[in-house]
Amino acid sequence: MIFLPAPLIPKLAFALQLLTEQTISITRSAEATYQYATNLEHFAEWFPGVLSIESANTLEHGQRGKEYLETIVVPVRGKRKIKICVKEAEFGKVFMTEGEFLPLMPKMEILFQVTGAESCSVTWRMYSRNDSFLFKATLLHVFRSVLHKRSAIGIKRLQENLEKQP
Repeated sequence: MIFLPAPLIPKLAFALQLLTEQTISITRSAEATYQYATNLEHFAEWFPGVLSIESANTLEHGQRGKEYLETIVVPVRGKRKIKICVKEAEFGKVFMTEGEFLPLMPKMEILFQVTGAESCSVTWRMYSRNDSFLFKATLLHVFRSVLHKRSAIGIKRLQENLEKQP
């Protein structure tokens, strides 16, 4: 095992790099959509590449501080577990999480906009909090491509799952 002195270890700055953004209209109230989308135990039902996700603490879904353990498929590397923490949550409006997954350091943002009594618009964004030059020069474009494809499928599945519910 090789240990690098602190000055040689790349420092992670936390400027956000937008990886992908998807917006879709859903024929369900913003509140119902928020309740479903922010219960991350449902995430594997609609987002490709997520095998499972389970609660890691006893807080209610959709609350700041709620933690999850997500099992994902990483191209070439296989299955990985990621700790996810809810960083911001405002019922029916906004939901943000951060994951502890190097080198990506993901931040997910879901915005909910009321468009009618039983309809809303959902904007789903994924960012990387890793601002290192090495990451941006080598892996950022790979993560951006993979997540753009997955999010396009995922946002459509979210719409379909919500619109088929009674």
